[in-house]
Amino acid sequence: MELKKTFGRASKSCLLLLLILWIASMSPFVNAQRTVAEKNRIPLSQDASNDGTWESSDVSLDYQYIRQAGTIKLTFKGRAKAKYDQLIVRVVFLDAQAKILDRKTIYNSGFRGELSRSKKYRKKSFEKTFDIPLQTTHMAFQSLLKPYVGR
Repeated sequence: MELKKTFGRASKSCLLLLLILWIASMSPFVNAQRTVAEKNRIPLSQDASNDGTWESSDVSLDYQYIRQAGTIKLTFKGRAKAKYDQLIVRVVFLDAQAKILDRKTIYNSGFRGELSRSKKYRKKSFEKTFDIPLQTTHMAFQSLLKPYVGR
């Protein structure tokens, strides 16, 4: 009888852990079938240099892009709004219905990377070129900041 109680408690704990892991996996970086709200979509023009700014609660970006024949060249400069242990910024490519077609990481500081401890990261410029899906009509940005928790 005691073994049955112990097994029942272990099963409940295991189910609770699985539920927590499932909920955690529902982040915006995991679910590929999501769409992006209209206010966050950036329409893509062909063969022209375009620039703008994007801001989240984590980061502020100044960007410029040129889209040509299935690729996009993205130049950006950003700054985090808080000290962090890790910062990830991604560009998301969308179709006309705002369905996410692909995601690409444009910046990842690494966990407690050198730039996260320095103020120099705040004005650093980056340039990336990506292949994009043929149906792409818009892009959007996503950010994830893991706050600094001390050493």
